[in-house]
Amino acid sequence: MAELNYDDFKRRINIQDLLIDAGYSLNRRDGLRYPSYVRMGSDGKRVRGDKFIVTANGLCCFQPPEQKNYNVISFIKEHPNLFADYTPGMNTDRLVNLVCNRLLNNPMTERSYVNLGREHTQKPFNINDYERLDFLLGAFESQKPFYPYFKARGINLDTQKAFHNNFFIAMKEAKNGKTYANLSFPLRKPFELGRIVGLEERSRATKTGKTIYKGMGAGSDATNGLWIATPAGTPLNKVKDVYWFESAYDAMSYYQIMKDKALATKETNPKESKKIIDTLDKSCFVSTAGNPSVHQYKGMMNQTENANHHLCFDRDRAGRMFAFNFLVAKDNANYRTSQPEQGVMVIDDRGEKYYTDISREDFSLEETIRKLNLNMLMKPNDLTDYLKTLSKEDDLMSGDMGFLNGKTSKAYNRYESLAEEYSSVSGTFSIPMCEEDLASMRKDLNKAYNDFKEAFDKSYKEYQSSPKVIYEPCAPDYKDWNDQLLDKKQYTSENIIESAIDGIEGEYTEQKDGHEEDRTQNNEETEKIEQKHHFRR
Repeated sequence: MAELNYDDFKRRINIQDLLIDAGYSLNRRDGLRYPSYVRMGSDGKRVRGDKFIVTANGLCCFQPPEQKNYNVISFIKEHPNLFADYTPGMNTDRLVNLVCNRLLNNPMTERSYVNLGREHTQKPFNINDYERLDFLLGAFESQKPFYPYFKARGINLDTQKAFHNNFFIAMKEAKNGKTYANLSFPLRKPFELGRIVGLEERSRATKTGKTIYKGMGAGSDATNGLWIATPAGTPLNKVKDVYWFESAYDAMSYYQIMKDKALATKETNPKESKKIIDTLDKSCFVSTAGNPSVHQYKGMMNQTENANHHLCFDRDRAGRMFAFNFLVAKDNANYRTSQPEQGVMVIDDRGEKYYTDISREDFSLEETIRKLNLNMLMKPNDLTDYLKTLSKEDDLMSGDMGFLNGKTSKAYNRYESLAEEYSSVSGTFSIPMCEEDLASMRKDLNKAYNDFKEAFDKSYKEYQSSPKVIYEPCAPDYKDWNDQLLDKKQYTSENIIESAIDGIEGEYTEQKDGHEEDRTQNNEETEKIEQKHHFRR
């Protein structure tokens, strides 16, 4: 029998069979459309957080919340301890050979793994692999090809012009000889804006308004790369507001909604209208192109430390978790999050677990972070912890002074020490002191109090003007900002996981909006994917 190679293994072995061999069981609670596999503990109960979800094409799996996909080969190589064939120090190619041949009931000769050849690894993203069409201001012919992409999304020409430097049509020749094209939003690292490290891609919409393909360019660095757009070209270290979204379409929709609101007041309040529009143009709009990573969060925070960060993620369970994870990353907290059950976010703090229902309409991010001692300030402040202890919101002195920090705490401690000392010598039963000494102590005490009050007032002023995190999802009746722009009411908040890169399924994980693209079933449109996806000049 001819020796089998990696391509044979990937073609002939089902990823679900491999997961079962590794000790996982089908989790029937999650349904069968996108099967998930969980590990059972010795007590017969599920091991929380240890779950793999099979991707849409059935060839790969991933472990949420991470985006990394595993095929048959990479799963074995990165999880060798899950297989009985493994012994410490074993060559992973040898292990792949043993496991796969065993699953295929294929007898193997000694050391046949030497002839396997290596698994094909995806090459890094290279923008030179694409031909591109740019949207040029003042050149209407260059703008016409973009119409079918933006029309179905309700994004008007003025908004396209505002972001014209931040998208293009990328074309690539496939193995079948046809040239495929997608509206592409370039991904860049916040600290290296001059280099494109990937593409967030969208195909043209069908006649029913359905987008056939949404994904990323092959080899895209989705861990570090972001779509970063500043309409006025403001440098990142100068922007005052950063707006976070899960897609570039949502970012452009938010911009258009807010600008239209400002223009509606142009006649009655022209100065305020102009101020709002100028602020929008000088702001930074960011798309994570799906599930955000800690590296994306921190990379942008490091470059925009003086900016407010507006969390405009989708109004669904995943979007709420993304907002919470942003705050965890900001504060370098030890919390880990998961969604083992529908609607429930589990927050694990080194073994201690906190449960919150993030599917509730009245979900409050602020309430959640208060319980976990996180905060909405981008930078720590002397009063950050203290202000949480106020017994009366209108009385800034009604908090627990033990929660003061920094210079304010030091100033208060000195005042408190002098106050105790003065009280001990000026009371009814104290040892008498001359009036001159008491006057001197009162003077020192008054100065200490004034120093404390000055430090407190300065810290409070800094607190009020300090950059903050602002939770800003779309209106309650919608799932995301593009739906709000289109006035498309929310039907479900289900998150459906799909995989696609450059129109080829099975290579990359991204988030697909269940209600947005699956509201209708149309087999005819599915059969016309190639025709609709193909770019015609």
